[in-house]
Amino acid sequence: MIRVVARSHNTGSYIVPEDALLPIFVVSCGHQYRFNKDFSIHRPDGRPDYQLLYIYKGCGHFLINGTWETVPAGSIILYRPDQPQIYTYLAADNPEIYWIHFLGTKSVSLLKSFEIRDSLIGTHRTLKQVFEEIILEIQLRKPRFHDIAAADFYKLLSLINRLTQLQYTPQINSALIDQLIAQLNKRYMEPWDIRAMADFCHLSIDHFSHQFKKAAGTAPVQFLTNLRMEQAKELLLTESLSVSEVAELVGYKDPLYFSRVFKKSTGTSPRMFHGNRRNFEQSKKVDKRQLY
Repeated sequence: MIRVVARSHNTGSYIVPEDALLPIFVVSCGHQYRFNKDFSIHRPDGRPDYQLLYIYKGCGHFLINGTWETVPAGSIILYRPDQPQIYTYLAADNPEIYWIHFLGTKSVSLLKSFEIRDSLIGTHRTLKQVFEEIILEIQLRKPRFHDIAAADFYKLLSLINRLTQLQYTPQINSALIDQLIAQLNKRYMEPWDIRAMADFCHLSIDHFSHQFKKAAGTAPVQFLTNLRMEQAKELLLTESLSVSEVAELVGYKDPLYFSRVFKKSTGTSPRMFHGNRRNFEQSKKVDKRQLY
């Protein structure tokens, strides 16, 4: 059995009183796999901190409310301070487990805000990677490692919350649409049209348009236009570039057509906007107000 544990204190004490006064403090983080024999935890009085377990592979057997339950891969188990912890991993199940112990004044509010509870979220490599980042930070103990581990812990809770929500949201072709959005952000200046986008996702135009709008909140062509206009605003602040040059850089061969699209999007012409940061800041404030 391989058991990798990283502890924030190397003094022999897992927890010191000062830790509980911090907003969030990662006490320890670990990874356990390649079991060559059964392994059990029996803590009838629990621990003074929180523990979050992630069953990445195999399964675990947990005593929950007086009943033994088999908890499958992809599950999250949360133990609160002083809550009995009794569970077993069987070598025959070939489990792989990640866990983290934490405490702090924000523990209760964070668990509530991110809706962290016993749940099945599936096996996700991104979650595994965050656990491993925390383990490495605590092992290396470089300057500010406590702060970086705490920041990674926030990321861990955010990912768990996202994955929990996605369990109840239809995600048809979501991976391909995510890839397309990433490509549009990098290659917005290329001659994309609705057909090229749909082909990228291997979908019919109608089905693609419906799925894209569900994922991004706007129609695909409008999404691309918005990207181009945001880039154009930045480039127009560079006085060394002409409006025609900016138009070409963001994907418009016709400067006049670019000017019409820009004015429709921002309410002002590219020439009036050109080199004028005040207009840019005002447009950002208008965009922000439109979100509310």
